Amino acid sequence: MVNASLYFESKTFLHGLFVVEDKLSMAHSLETRVPFMDNDLVDFALRLPPSMKLNDLESAPQVDEDDVSKGGHRNADGKVVLRQAMMRLLPPEISSGRKRGFSAPDASWFAGESIEYVRRLLCDSDARINEYLNPEYVQRIVREHRQGAVNHRLLIWSLLSFEWWCRQFLDGGRTRV
Repeated sequence: MVNASLYFESKTFLHGLFVVEDKLSMAHSLETRVPFMDNDLVDFALRLPPSMKLNDLESAPQVDEDDVSKGGHRNADGKVVLRQAMMRLLPPEISSGRKRGFSAPDASWFAGESIEYVRRLLCDSDARINEYLNPEYVQRIVREHRQGAVNHRLLIWSLLSFEWWCRQFLDGGRTRV
């Protein structure tokens, strides 16, 4: 099941991520690389048994949507083969350390002064997302979050990303964000 899921993601989800990553990096004149996506390496990884990818699959923790900072992985649960290969070359805090990647913002990102930026950008009558979304809905989401009634940080992050995208690609980057 693990290998089938990874294969499916490599043919669907990853393709979409790479398209976005390529367009975003090229828009900023960056040439990015993904060395672990070499075809031979991916084919090899897909043939490995699940136990060489995840230590304890049965007790793998779930991601807490309300606190993504907790993550879904305990120390050294994933990338078993890579961790073993690098163990002699890297210090233990890296080779056995917890996975760290970019995650969606936590609640503190949209509090204080930054929520005013969010409000100005998303609730403005000139917001580009108004062409696609109900402005009253967007205003309600921002208001509920600002008042602390509901934590809409992930939705606000998506709305901001969409607004920035509209301004960059539909306005040709002429609108300041």
